[in-house]
Amino acid sequence: MDKIREILLYFAAAMAVFALICAVYQAMNDKVASAGLLSAIFLVCVLVVYLPKLEILEAWGVKAHLVRTLDEADEILAKLRRLAVINAKSTYETVGIGQRWDGQSAVENQARLDEINAQLADFGLPERERRDLAENYVRLMGFDFYMHYVRTLERYFTFKRNALRMVGGRENNDAMKAEAASYDELLKDWRPNYNLFSQLATYSLEEELARVMPTKGLSENDRKGVEAFKNQILRLFNATKAKAGLTKEAATYLDTYKDQGGQDKQIIELFGFNPSEVR
Repeated sequence: MDKIREILLYFAAAMAVFALICAVYQAMNDKVASAGLLSAIFLVCVLVVYLPKLEILEAWGVKAHLVRTLDEADEILAKLRRLAVINAKSTYETVGIGQRWDGQSAVENQARLDEINAQLADFGLPERERRDLAENYVRLMGFDFYMHYVRTLERYFTFKRNALRMVGGRENNDAMKAEAASYDELLKDWRPNYNLFSQLATYSLEEELARVMPTKGLSENDRKGVEAFKNQILRLFNATKAKAGLTKEAATYLDTYKDQGGQDKQIIELFGFNPSEVR
């Protein structure tokens, strides 16, 4: 079909040249009517030959305009993506540092971060880069889990010792006095890593929990409770790492157990003892 079209265009071009020559000849012989007709034929042939080319040129112009528009859109999108990344970095840092001070809900804060992560995904930011942005925040959450763990256990050990000592002294119960003394020995060896915040980039939560785990002075009931507590913290943190953000369960856990009342609730669940009842 294209070959036939080319042949017709060549024929029209030849007719245009022939009509032009004839029109000039007729005009020179004062045959104005014939010259006018031949000129009209020339114009028609020229239009037949060049109109398709004009359409092609117009199409190229539209295409060039669209290419420029798309390039400008890509440039704008790239700028918006950079702004979104800057905003994400700032928000992760603000939430990670501020969550323990401003009293905001971990569930609400994580919902904000999930929206930011979805926005970055919409901008086409690869998952690896999104996870890198959340890395420091995730490690801050690991620090929070660790501090909750050691503070809760320290509160339990201290108040359980005090309760045993008080009741044992009042009732002159040697067994209770001996058990209170075992908690004294445990607390002497209790060495939480209070410098963990300065080691955010390198610490391993699993190793830190294993290091602070009491190795002596625990009753069987206490040992089971401490082990269950450690496994719970590790499970929540590992799920947080896998998501690159707090899971709903982890965020709810931090909201539920973050203050002193939450510590007592955790101690009751693990050990069946309420520090707040010690008088």
